[in-house]
Amino acid sequence: MKQIQNHIGKLNGLIIIGATALVGCTAGGNNPGIEYAPNMYVSEAYEAYTQTKEMRYNPHGMTMRTPVEGAVAMGQLAYSEYEEGYAESAAWTNPVAATEANVAEGGRLYDINCQHCHGKKGKNDGGVIKSGKYPPPPWDGYQSDQIKNLPDGQAFHSITFGKGNMGAHGNVLTPEERWKVLHYVRKLSLGDAFVYAPEGTADDLVQVKGKTFEGFELAEVAQADLDMVNAAMKHVKFADLKYKKFKDESAIHLDKVATYMNQHPELKAVVAGHIASDVKVPGLTENLSTVRAKTVCAYLEEKGISADRLTAKGMGSEMPITSNDTKEGKETNRRVEIYFVK
Repeated sequence: MKQIQNHIGKLNGLIIIGATALVGCTAGGNNPGIEYAPNMYVSEAYEAYTQTKEMRYNPHGMTMRTPVEGAVAMGQLAYSEYEEGYAESAAWTNPVAATEANVAEGGRLYDINCQHCHGKKGKNDGGVIKSGKYPPPPWDGYQSDQIKNLPDGQAFHSITFGKGNMGAHGNVLTPEERWKVLHYVRKLSLGDAFVYAPEGTADDLVQVKGKTFEGFELAEVAQADLDMVNAAMKHVKFADLKYKKFKDESAIHLDKVATYMNQHPELKAVVAGHIASDVKVPGLTENLSTVRAKTVCAYLEEKGISADRLTAKGMGSEMPITSNDTKEGKETNRRVEIYFVK
């Protein structure tokens, strides 16, 4: 009998130990429990671009290598659009139709990204401002005349790159999403005076404005894409009368155009060269504008664009976009443009 009681006592002891172990493994309250092999389900986090240790194939010991200059992640070319300055952005127009669906989506995005500062009704009374840690914007809400009269392009520029205390949102919202947010901002600003576009209205696909070319039909291209390409081409500058060499800093902008054309193989392009005045360059038999257009075509071919998709046109000095009376005006008129064709 005594032996049986000893066995029962030992069994009870094992049960108590087992129960205690199970309880000890259970997390709750301030008790994290006992974790077995925690690295299998709680991975060690590394901060991007931080140093860890020297490695044979990674001499800087970085957890993530910095991308090369000008690199754009696949599918995110839109984030590099709209590079012109704030003043120039006044010419940008909203290519997204102001349908109820688009405005509603803009409102959803606004609530996520904007209302914590600007408030639900755009009166600059969001929680961040109410906290007193940051001053409100220098204008009295979206209903102020300053915002009502602000060009769409400059409002979009502020959303994209930030302004004042507001940070940039171009890295978290696509261009289309930013334009939708702007529609919602306009609705908050104008109230009942806001006019919706009829449901089903397509986003604004426009043709390139300007010179038409015999034998080519201009292609329909989204305004956002045109703005990106045109902004890039404005940075393509040639080194004085070195007619076959553009400045080194132009290459990164032409690379954006090449990337876009590689992503849209259905598009062909007329590359049009323009000069400020018809000058004769010693040893040059062709018009200078033609040579510069061909130089851009040759660079795009090096980047993978087939020659049969590119046509070089020299426009001479026939199409100035500003006066040639000043040095700055001449510099503006010396340009190479791209027109997308079918």
